[in-house]
Amino acid sequence: MASAAYAQSATNEIEELVVTAEKREQSLQDVPVAVSAFTDERREVVGINSVQDLTNFTPGLAYSTNNDRISMRGIGRFTNNRSSEGGVAMYNDGVYTSSVTAFARSTLFIDRTEALRGPQGTLYGRNSVGGALNIISKRPTDDLYAEIRGSVGNYAARAVEAAVSGPLIGNIRGRIAGSYDDRNKGYFTNLAGGPSEGGRGDQWQLEGQLDGSLGDGKLEWWLKADTAEWHNIGRGPGGRSTILYGRRDGSRLYNRSPGLTPSSQFGFTDDLPGNICRFCFSTDDSNYISLENNGYSLQATLHLDNVDVRYIGGYTYYEYRLQTDVDATNRTTPFLVTSAQTGTNIPGGSTLIYPRQNNQYLEEVWWFSNELNFASTHDGPVQWLVGLYQFREGSNYDATDARYPDDARYETPVGPDGRAGAPNPLRQYAFGGSDNVSESYATFAQVDWQATETLKVTAGLRYTYDRKRSFESARLLCFVSPSAGCPAVLQAFGRPIDVTNFVSASATTVQTDPSVVGPVYTDPTTGLRHRQLKNHWSGLTGALGVDWKPDADTLVYAKYTRGYKAGGFNSGQTTLPVFVTTKEETIDAYEIGAKKTFGGTFQANASAFWYDYQDIQVPLTGLDPVLGTNQTQFFNLPKARILGFELETIWQPIENLQILANYSYLDSKVREGCCFQDSNDPRGLLPGAQLAGNSAAALASPTAALNQDLDGARLPSSTPHRITLNGNYTWTLDPGSVTASLTYVWKDDTYYSLFNRYYSKAKAWDQVDARLLFTDKDDRFTVIGFMKNVFDSRGLAGIDGTRLNTAGPNEGFINQTLSYVPPRTYGVELQYRF
Repeated sequence: MASAAYAQSATNEIEELVVTAEKREQSLQDVPVAVSAFTDERREVVGINSVQDLTNFTPGLAYSTNNDRISMRGIGRFTNNRSSEGGVAMYNDGVYTSSVTAFARSTLFIDRTEALRGPQGTLYGRNSVGGALNIISKRPTDDLYAEIRGSVGNYAARAVEAAVSGPLIGNIRGRIAGSYDDRNKGYFTNLAGGPSEGGRGDQWQLEGQLDGSLGDGKLEWWLKADTAEWHNIGRGPGGRSTILYGRRDGSRLYNRSPGLTPSSQFGFTDDLPGNICRFCFSTDDSNYISLENNGYSLQATLHLDNVDVRYIGGYTYYEYRLQTDVDATNRTTPFLVTSAQTGTNIPGGSTLIYPRQNNQYLEEVWWFSNELNFASTHDGPVQWLVGLYQFREGSNYDATDARYPDDARYETPVGPDGRAGAPNPLRQYAFGGSDNVSESYATFAQVDWQATETLKVTAGLRYTYDRKRSFESARLLCFVSPSAGCPAVLQAFGRPIDVTNFVSASATTVQTDPSVVGPVYTDPTTGLRHRQLKNHWSGLTGALGVDWKPDADTLVYAKYTRGYKAGGFNSGQTTLPVFVTTKEETIDAYEIGAKKTFGGTFQANASAFWYDYQDIQVPLTGLDPVLGTNQTQFFNLPKARILGFELETIWQPIENLQILANYSYLDSKVREGCCFQDSNDPRGLLPGAQLAGNSAAALASPTAALNQDLDGARLPSSTPHRITLNGNYTWTLDPGSVTASLTYVWKDDTYYSLFNRYYSKAKAWDQVDARLLFTDKDDRFTVIGFMKNVFDSRGLAGIDGTRLNTAGPNEGFINQTLSYVPPRTYGVELQYRF
């Protein structure tokens, strides 16, 4: 029911927008799917130039910048593990991609962006239980065309872009485009005197295209190659956040270990950066991000009598590296700690601690896909499309590569028995990684039957087979004090203790997980514990719908859709947990919708939906009975119920004035979710905790972690209410046209954890953006002045909250990692066309 065509004509009539949401060219208002589509012109007017901007104008779409996860109508990704996929399928020119970065490219590269809301189980299939996103690149032109753009802004931002397009040889056309941008000042101030971070760094991209035809247009082909690199400091997915400590009553947590008095703070200063100012941090190591991306796409269409045969294929290589400061302080000088302070038996009674810690996160991924489909082109009441699909992805995934770079003692650890362990030249204290392969094969078909002049029935089926394998590697070292995953029973030997075999052997003595293949073993030369995983899943999905079109300006539809996402592994953990596999995730979705244009000047698109969401794949923390510590494991949350309503409108009451108004309501709640433990509230004492499934002995124990029922909890990133308003007016003058555009966005309170607690909730916020565009009468150049977040609001795009539950003076304090939307930014851009 929802689909808004954002294009504006010279009169006050709304222009028709053609999309390919159902893999055919159709008017957006004729597609019985909830779609938001944005042309390059509309993106320029309203100011959509980031993924966050796209979510502002797309009902139900959400993006969490701190963990690079996108969701649609409450369905998305709860882990970044490469052995588990997200719930929103993303396509770049019809080729599946697991990276959201391409959706932030500028209008120099992207011609149109389409967001299909709701399960797309037939035509898109792979992981599209929440919906699908597709970007369509600008194509080569028949005539010679060139454009150059440049912009400057605050925070020392600058960018330059250029494109050239036109005929080459015969009927072959070409296009090349490139961009470079950098920002030399970050949003966040480093109180330690180091470089600022957040939004800082440089990135470039280059793209080339060729297209042509053979046999008098019988065969059309198109080829694209692109490459991009980022070298950023706290910019992009996983970029800089701030850390805020405090109690719910507003009191602050001082920077000391739980239970310690001010005289034993290990030399920390009293207050923490996030308490001093909003965009503050204090570290010695930067959050450094590097990305390399190379991609190739090929499309070919053979036009036969009554049928088109189309091939879509692509290959992508993607390497993403993120360095984070784990200790989150600016301390580099070693300091002395005692047995009394740590509660452990330290030989000699005391030892030096080297505070610097960092983590080297790595995703090295490559994937390729092939699709062949056959679509009818004949006249008649029955139209059909059938196809075959193949996908393969390989990845090296190091989620944890945590190091003490200044502590040479980690190079020569000992085992629990005091014997020398394997060398550790990188001084790692925790490592968890995996090499993964995912394969997917599918066949699909969809039939449209025009039963009467006004009534059409659509039916589709898709069968998908998925198989995955993963080779895990893990190592864990402990020193002085017990930590997550480190048994408290071990005695210190004055050097780091390699507990990999102790922990993993205990956790995997009985291999009950169905995906484990062969024995678990430790490589004596590296100290890494290895395990092989292998499994497969399959699903039958599809859709059945009916739409009624009583006149050219009205469409009413109703449909049922079955969605499926393959199971996965929570591989690459530092302790190789017993349970690592989830089964497939499914959804039964019911939706009704209507699209109506009134007099050519007012367009309203509405949708209402109800979902039965089953076996939701989530990593949750629970008490491991073998280790006696909390471990993150992979679970299938039995059931959630999602319902909602979305409305998109365009009104052009007079010539040159356009008003856009979007509203979305989303109620996504767990309906079966027992029994899980909350590491931040192990006893279930906080408001909202529902104890369930506990033995009498556990309830009687003052220290035992207790199970909780998640029934009624909101799914993460599910914003209940959201409003977006934009008004833009164009004045036509002798020198050219001037367009003023103003956008207002309001988002309701949003939880970012399944345990809906106050420290994982982002409060409601709003934002105002403004743009002013001038285009000369010959359309040779455009000047754009822009300001984002005019009133510098404190909106949150993600929050990760933890609570100290250890007894002592700091019990109840919270630690919040806050990912703010960017502060007020402004600048000017010049576009010149040849």
